[in-house]
Formats: sequence, C-alpha cells, structure tokens
Amino acid sequence: MNKLPAKLSEEKLVPAIRSRIAVRLHSMGYRVRDIATVIGTTQPAVIQYLNGRRGLYTKDEGLLDKLIEPLVLRAVEMINSDNGKIEPVELLEIAKQLAVIRTGKRYIQSEGRTTDELLLLLRRRLQLELSAAEQYLELSKRTSDDYTRLLLRMIASDSIRHGDIVSQMISWVESGRETSASLPDRAFLEGMLSIEDRASESSLAEKVRTDHPIAGLLLEWIDEDEKKHERTMKRIISLVDSKRGSESIGIG
Repeated sequence: MNKLPAKLSEEKLVPAIRSRIAVRLHSMGYRVRDIATVIGTTQPAVIQYLNGRRGLYTKDEGLLDKLIEPLVLRAVEMINSDNGKIEPVELLEIAKQLAVIRTGKRYIQSEGRTTDELLLLLRRRLQLELSAAEQYLELSKRTSDDYTRLLLRMIASDSIRHGDIVSQMISWVESGRETSASLPDRAFLEGMLSIEDRASESSLAEKVRTDHPIAGLLLEWIDEDEKKHERTMKRIISLVDSKRGSESIGIG
C-alpha cells in the first residue's frame, strides 16, 4: 500500500502565512514598519517576504488568500488604530486549517489505490467536507455583511475540523493500528464541566437582543455549542469512570 506524506508541519507554514499577509498589506499601501509590527516580525523579514526570498508558498495561493482574509482585515484595523498585533496562535490556526485541507486533498487523490469500502466511504466524505469548506470561504469573501461573513467562515471552519477527523480516521484505517485512548484526568474534566455548566445556564440568544437576523443565529450557535460541550464532557467523564471500573476488576 502506498503511504501518503505526513501532514504538513503547521509551524513551517507560519512564515508563508506571514509572507502572504505582508504582501497583501503592502499592496494596500501600508508601510514596511507598520506591517512588521502588526504581523509580529522585523522590518528586514518583511522586506524578504516582499522580495520573495522568505516564506514563499506557491501551492493553493487562492485558498490561502481566503483563509487569511479575516486576519488581513483585522491587521488593517490594527494599523489604522495603532493598536494591537496578530497573535502567533492566530497564525497557527490558519496553518492548521491549510494543513488539514492540503493533507485531505492528498488522501482524495489516492482514491482508487484500494477497494476497501470503509476507506472509500471516508475519502468521499472528506472530499465533501473540504469542498464545502472552500465554497463557504469563497462565499464569505463575496459577502459584505460582517455577521454573514463570520457565520459562513464558522461553517467553513466546522467543515475543516470535520475533514481533520476524517483524515485521521483514514490514517488509522490505512495503518491498521489498534486504537487505545489516553483519557484526561477526571479532576480536570470536572473543572471544565463546571465551566460549561455555568456557560450553558446563561443563554446569550435569550438575553442579548439584536435586530440583525444573522447576529441572532450566531448567538444561538454559541448556545448550542455550549450545550454540546457540556454533553461531550459528561461523556468523557463516563468513559474515564468505565475505564477505572474495568481496571479495578482486572479487565483489559
């Protein structure tokens, strides 16, 4: 069986993302000094980005531009207000999304090398998720309303996360590895559950009134996510308790 390349290193993608943001900002007329400050690097590094001597990334430039669009808009606001900069964690999140999509495309391109029905099912689902993510990102770029753009990007991010899960499942199936879960500490889980309990008790959709229909949907989204987080934490705690019970009687 042909092995697919490992996922792209997210850290290695960060310079490419900085470079692309720098190029976009420079094309909008912003100074090298301001660009360096807002993306968290030095002026010589920005000059290298602009000259194509550093952070060069030629694959899927259109996709990268869609992913960085919110950061570019935020960078413009930060430069104009002379306040703030893009945090490294934000760059890593974009890097992760890009790595997931590119790795997913490799899996899709390998379709036909195996006739295993499960792998075919997973690859088809992966293709759907990545296709949906790219279309939502493209639509968000063509949307002028801030709330609608945010909603579309949130849906795209969900599709990317779904693709990440499916691609991981493909990797497990292809490698034939046994799955053994390493569960978090119960005390930590209980602490997180307490936070989720408090968050779910206060419905934003009910308490924050807005005339904007999409803004209302976003608040409902947050409420639903909090309920989902609470259910998930309870399920994980149940798994931890089940594992402890099995170990105490010598099972497994």
